[in-house]
Amino acid sequence: MDKQFGFIIGYRLEGKSPVERTRFNRKFLGYTDRSQYGRFSYSREGLMSKIPNVHALNSCFIIRMDDLEEVKGFCDLYHVELFVREVVLVESDLEALGI
Repeated sequence: MDKQFGFIIGYRLEGKSPVERTRFNRKFLGYTDRSQYGRFSYSREGLMSKIPNVHALNSCFIIRMDDLEEVKGFCDLYHVELFVREVVLVESDLEALGI
């Protein structure tokens, strides 16, 4: 079997205010919006909700090669420091990413 590659990405929000951190995380990860004192809840999608990924750790994801430029562009908009390395994907990663 040929090796399949993807990218592991991590981001840092150091130097950002709490408002900037929340704004970025909501747009990047998505969130649950509640109304009427928690009576109703709505799932708001973020970028990573739309991109197949493996959530490895806090602020750390494994993504497909095809999605790297979209994630980089998004992080550049918010001036967020991004760590990117190429990785060899294992069987469970391939299944989760739909490869």
